[in-house]
Amino acid sequence: MKRSGKKPPKNVAVAAAFVAAVTTGKVANISKGGAKGGGRSEPKRGVKPGSTSPSSGALPDSGGSGRPVAWVTGSAKRLGREIALLLGRRGYFVWIHYLTSRNDAEGVLRELRAAGGDGAVLRGDVAKPKDVRAMVARVRAHSGRIDVLVNNVGIYRTGNLLDYSLADFESTLRTNLLGTFDLTRECLPLFPAVGGAIVNIGYAGVSSLAGTTHNTAYLISKSGLLVLTKSLALELGPRNIRVNMVSPGILDNSVEIPRRPSDFVPLARLGKTGDVAEAVAFLAGNQAGYVTGVNLDVAGGYMLKLHELDAG
Repeated sequence: MKRSGKKPPKNVAVAAAFVAAVTTGKVANISKGGAKGGGRSEPKRGVKPGSTSPSSGALPDSGGSGRPVAWVTGSAKRLGREIALLLGRRGYFVWIHYLTSRNDAEGVLRELRAAGGDGAVLRGDVAKPKDVRAMVARVRAHSGRIDVLVNNVGIYRTGNLLDYSLADFESTLRTNLLGTFDLTRECLPLFPAVGGAIVNIGYAGVSSLAGTTHNTAYLISKSGLLVLTKSLALELGPRNIRVNMVSPGILDNSVEIPRRPSDFVPLARLGKTGDVAEAVAFLAGNQAGYVTGVNLDVAGGYMLKLHELDAG
């Protein structure tokens, strides 16, 4: 195949350079200053990035309530919702983040408050540096701190490797990997002197670095995130900020579910979002105060064995 000789677009080159950096573990100076970048925010329904929903009411002062503060990205639905509600029940003031699912996010907030918890909703695109800075500024203004950051938001696209559009490939990397890096670095000044916890969400088997032709961009982004998790753990250890990863297996709300889960999962059942949320809460809490740089598969034993070929 002949190459055109044309240079790739600048933003693609930046993404590729960062992926190369994290896969070699060479991520330096991540705790100093903020990442530079462009990107335009695209507010919807009159809600600006970094703002709370108009119907959520006045923002409570989490500092005054004495609650520790947790921010869960992508927490309007599914796994993120379960994590946000559990952390709220454990006593955290929870920032419930969304991009387009405002009604769902407000529903999570109502459920959280009905259970005696507290929090606020926050809109923004983690893939856009401008949105990231607006959101962090909002959290700083109203909470003044972050004790736990859960990087849950992610894009999952399936399709044959060679049929991926460059735009889809890049947007997956930008949201799942680059956006997580950018948001994490911008949040670091908000962690208190006593430290805190960052939990990234991967997928079961991420440490195997296996190839795939089915959802390649997703696997690349999460594999890079595992290296970033370990790199952040090294960098932030002296500040007592612990950084870990939780990797879900096949859940009962997964995008793709095998016909016979018992063929793949030794525990012979599908997992639940609550199983994963409990692992996140454990790594976020004091019980895991001496745990950092690890990946915890919550998968019922999925990936423990090789799957033999049935030759008939």
